[in-house]
Formats: sequence, structure tokens, C-alpha cells
Amino acid sequence: MTMIDEKTLTQFGIKLEDEFPHVFSEDHEDWNESYFFDWYDREGHNAGHCRIAWHPVQKRVLFWLYIFNGSEWMIIEEYRLPFSELKLNADKSVFSYSGWGLAFDYVATAALNAGKLTVSGFARVVSGHRQGLVLPVSLNLAFQALGPAHSRGAGTVENHSAEGFSTNRYEQPIAAELQLAIDADKYLIGVRGERDHSWGPRPWDMEWQFFVVNSEHFSLQSTVVNIPDWPTIQMGYYQATEKEMEHLSKVEFDLVFDAADPTKAVQGSFSLVCDSGRQISGRIETISGMEIDITHTFATPKRTEYRRSLVRCFIEGEDAVIGWLECNRQI
Repeated sequence: MTMIDEKTLTQFGIKLEDEFPHVFSEDHEDWNESYFFDWYDREGHNAGHCRIAWHPVQKRVLFWLYIFNGSEWMIIEEYRLPFSELKLNADKSVFSYSGWGLAFDYVATAALNAGKLTVSGFARVVSGHRQGLVLPVSLNLAFQALGPAHSRGAGTVENHSAEGFSTNRYEQPIAAELQLAIDADKYLIGVRGERDHSWGPRPWDMEWQFFVVNSEHFSLQSTVVNIPDWPTIQMGYYQATEKEMEHLSKVEFDLVFDAADPTKAVQGSFSLVCDSGRQISGRIETISGMEIDITHTFATPKRTEYRRSLVRCFIEGEDAVIGWLECNRQI
């Protein structure tokens, strides 16, 4: 796969150095710098989502890993790893951690262009015939960017910025080779997906839908965010293969939720409009999914319905494609 030139990679204002951790403000208890990586194969038989985040003022690190092998979900959820044990920009790693049966490491082999995430630990099986078991898992996700680091800029939402500090985020479509071991079973899988890097004050007290698809023909990411006392935010990108990436100017979802079943949490339709006027619409059905615990992110802990669903998408004029749909709802 050909590397992307720096001018293309950085066309939305993200710099090569934004690949790496940023200086944080001690004045913001909810400062959160996070990286996530998600992936899926062409058929939707194998998928995963990994998120590493640190709250430096709270002195804790979050680590999530969700693996789906077509019949089982395996998860590692750690919310209070010691920030003092997280190594940043050391030994050629962007970040790394090792302790008490869990290790993870991210190396940017070429900033904004290619990298490698490695994880080893013990995951609890939460669905399928081995439900309840704790199994050793390890993965190596070697990815390459398929497009620029997309951003709409630092934004103007007051509680997402900090005076005198860089605060921003970017999304990027990727293709990867995944080496995965679950107990004695080993897999080598070609996957596609998305990665995200965000830094700044990040309150979670809001609702959102985040939808991402990455196929041989196109990639798209679309988001709707509802923040109290703030106009609805609609944003994202669309990129046809070997074409320019463009902003989305309109994002609408018409979704039906099943509060009782996180494995079949959502279905419905979407309508997107690009700045160029291109219209993209289709429907979504859930293959499987999982609920993620974010109770601890709120000043007064509470449950919201925060779910990640592996979905099959039917877009007009395209073959069915696989993607992720993430939703957070107040309940």
C-alpha cells in the first residue's frame, strides 16, 4: 500500500506531531486524551474495538477491548489503571503500559500514515457457549491510513476547549492486518476500520450517534451530537476510493432502539449530504453488539445506554457493507 504524502494527510489542519500525546491543562478535571482503533472483516464475522484514554488530572487510565469472533464477545474493561504507570513517547512508543496481566503498546511507524497496536491480557467471555470463562487474548493490529486525518478543527464548544492549550480530534480510515490469538486459537485476518485521536476537556454528559463504514469502494464517518443548551452538531466525511475526502454538511439518523438487548440494539436509516451536494442514504441492521460501561465518567455516576453495534449497511447503489454504529442515550 502506498504511503500518503504529508500535504494530503494534513489538509484538514492536523499536524504530524498531533499523532503523539499533548500537553494537558491541570485546570480541567475532565481532560481526556484518547485513541481508539476499530476493525472488521468483509463479512462481519470478526470485529473489534480498542480504546485507550487517560484522565491525567484524575490520575487514571481507561482501557477497553471488545472482540467479536462471529459467535462470542470477549471484553477487557479497565477504568482505573494508574496514570503513573503509563509511558508516553518513550522507547519509540506513542504510549505503552504493562502490569498485572495486561500490556498494550502503540507505535507510530509513520506519523498519521501507519502504526501498530499490540495488546495482551485476559478477557471475559460475555456471550456464546463459553460465556463466563476468562481466556488469554493477544492481538497485533498493523495498519495503514487510507485517507487524511479528518477534522473540523478545534471547535467552539466551551467545555471542550481550554485557553492556551491545543484541543482537537481527528478521524482516519484504515486498512490493517490483524494477528489475533484467543486461548489456543490463532487468526490472521485482513480488516478495515477507523481510528480516532482526541484531546482536551471531554465531558460525557451528552447524546450522540457515531457511524463509520470502510469498504473497498468508499469510507465514511458521520456523527450527530446533542449537547445540552447547544445546537445539534452534525459532521463527518465521505471519501470514494482514490478521490478527495470531503466534509459532510448534513447528518440525519432515523433509528429504532431495543433497550433490552444490546446484541440487537439498533436498526433504522440514515441520510447524509456532502459539501459538494452528494447525497448518501441507506439503512442499517445490527449483526451483534455490546454495551460499554461509562458510569464512572460522570461527576455523579449514572448509567446511560452506551452501545457499540457491528452493523450491516445497505446503501443505495452499493453492495452491503460492514460498519460500526455507536450510540449514547440518556435513560
